[in-house]
Amino acid sequence: MIGIDEILKKRFLELIKSVQPTGRWKLVVVDSLSSKILNSACKMYDILEENVTLVENIEKPRQPYPSYEAVYILTPCIESCTRLVDDFSRKDGPMYAAAHVHFINALDNNVFNEFTRMLNAANAANHIKSLKEMYVDFIVREQCVYTLDNENKFHTLFGSDGSNTSQIEMQLDDIAKELLCVCVTLGESPLIRYHRPLDEKGTINRKIPEHLAKLVQAELDNFCATNPEFPPPRDPPLPSGTLILLDRTIDPIAPFLHEFTYQAMMADLLKPEEVLAGLKYEYDYVQEDGTSHKQEVTLNEQDNVYTMIRHMHIASTTEKLIEEFNRFINENKKSSGEGQTTAATLNDMKNIISNLPQFQEMKSKYSAHMTIASDCMNEFKYQNLEVIGLIEQNMACGKTPEGDEVENLKEDLISILDDPETSEMVKTRLILLWIATSDTVDPADLEELLSYARLSQEYKDAIENISLLNVQLSKSANKQGQKTKKGKKKKDAQQEVPFDLSRYVPVVKRIVEGHIDGTIDQRLFPNNLRTVKQQSLRKNTAEAVKEVPKLRVYKTQWHKKSTKGNAAPKPPSGPPIIIFIVGGMTYSEIRSAYELAEAFDREVYIGSTHVITPDKFVNDLSQLDKKLPAPTSVIPPYTGTVHNAVRPINQDQRPPPRTSSSNPKGHKLLGKW
Repeated sequence: MIGIDEILKKRFLELIKSVQPTGRWKLVVVDSLSSKILNSACKMYDILEENVTLVENIEKPRQPYPSYEAVYILTPCIESCTRLVDDFSRKDGPMYAAAHVHFINALDNNVFNEFTRMLNAANAANHIKSLKEMYVDFIVREQCVYTLDNENKFHTLFGSDGSNTSQIEMQLDDIAKELLCVCVTLGESPLIRYHRPLDEKGTINRKIPEHLAKLVQAELDNFCATNPEFPPPRDPPLPSGTLILLDRTIDPIAPFLHEFTYQAMMADLLKPEEVLAGLKYEYDYVQEDGTSHKQEVTLNEQDNVYTMIRHMHIASTTEKLIEEFNRFINENKKSSGEGQTTAATLNDMKNIISNLPQFQEMKSKYSAHMTIASDCMNEFKYQNLEVIGLIEQNMACGKTPEGDEVENLKEDLISILDDPETSEMVKTRLILLWIATSDTVDPADLEELLSYARLSQEYKDAIENISLLNVQLSKSANKQGQKTKKGKKKKDAQQEVPFDLSRYVPVVKRIVEGHIDGTIDQRLFPNNLRTVKQQSLRKNTAEAVKEVPKLRVYKTQWHKKSTKGNAAPKPPSGPPIIIFIVGGMTYSEIRSAYELAEAFDREVYIGSTHVITPDKFVNDLSQLDKKLPAPTSVIPPYTGTVHNAVRPINQDQRPPPRTSSSNPKGHKLLGKW
């Protein structure tokens, strides 16, 4: 499977490589938003390998290098456009010899016209050698995962009864434009399937997926009309992929459950910092002399141990860590010295690692994951999650692990809610889960549970606001999308998941399974916005005229498979599936995408406005009925040129010498520039 992270990385690097100035060397200039996007896909080392000497932020004072050409990667907003004009209208001369400008998304016509006017007024148009729209306005998180990095949309879209249609339409229009970027990057003009829930008395039906589907379809139609060679053909040929549009109301259960797979458990219980590259965690590391110090680790796609274990159940995780560690020791017995050489527990691994100073990289990697797994298990025991997790799974699945009806649920809940050792957050999650899984909610029962929980007002607000998420108090709607058959025997959950505390299967996974095997309910998940368009063979396009107002060009050269290096991976068995969930996606849903890709040998990508953890989701719910401060733009407002603070230098001034290309040590991430 080709990861969306690798595809986006390839696009950026080929874009930078395509600029070949006479003097060989060039600079890259970004703004705050394009920097985040570029940083999510590429490491600094990758960029510097393409004959780049510096990466600069257009919003900050910079030294001019008038003998060097610059590759600009910018947000299509008036602020960044104005700063670009400033670079080439300085009284001391232009900042760079020329500009090759690439916008991360399409320029709005008004912005485009104003940008052109400013260039002409400043007599700077001649410095712009090319101007293109890239369509890369999204963040990649993992091989299968992308986000729009905008959690504010959850509050805007779900914080009302849906009557503010103009505000909702504006937010969805932004999402549609960003989803077009995802489709363009993947080289897909997909069919669109969306969730159309049944109208039910007492619930809110905003029809967000349906509205979004129409907007995305319009964006795709417009793009294909101006780029007739899109989408590029696949080799071997495949039908069009499918974009499945859902929102957070599709599964009100998954956000509240305790997950016991490694990545999800860590994100929930240990509260790591969420960064573009992955998850950053700080822990106490005990050195050989017995002293401890703070150690920081970032878990990302470059950590092969992490990618191997992140979706495993925590019990399997520790077993796998020990197994892989012992395999490593056996392969390096000659170097391991005397003493214990086989680990049976995490403590054994720690003891052996302390005697292996020669394997620093291995030592650091396994030490981090051993510590994280150990910390997760400590929280599991401290928070009484063996008992709480079983209650949660019984509510979510409607059955005990043995397949029996759940009995004494209310009494079990009261015993946990009345326990002073149970945190208010866990109590709130249990009550919200009880509401989301009940056929009907008796107000007297809810009041009784709340009296035992003794919650602060913020947690009560979260419980009250769950109604804004269209929580179905009646189970008449089959949200999983599979056609109901009378007398159909339910699958034994233990056939899929062998752990009692991990029986619940996210609804998103069931929907995609129904789509692939053809059992999806077309009434709830229609797919009729357009018919399949026959893909034509690519033809060579003529070079665009080098006049700024006419250089709105899209090229798909990035999509051609390289003939160099190793042989191409095995082609997928069917067209790709792109999932998007408005309002946040959980780590269990992310895991489901990987499981679907493996089970059906398909390219499956999952994305959302943002990634959520249970605690974060409860906090967001508590604020859903409140007016929040207006969100600040990633791009700072334009307050005037930044070049007044920069002292002019000689025309032959050169950027600082580059670090050796064979030594990436010391390169900083773009996000820190």
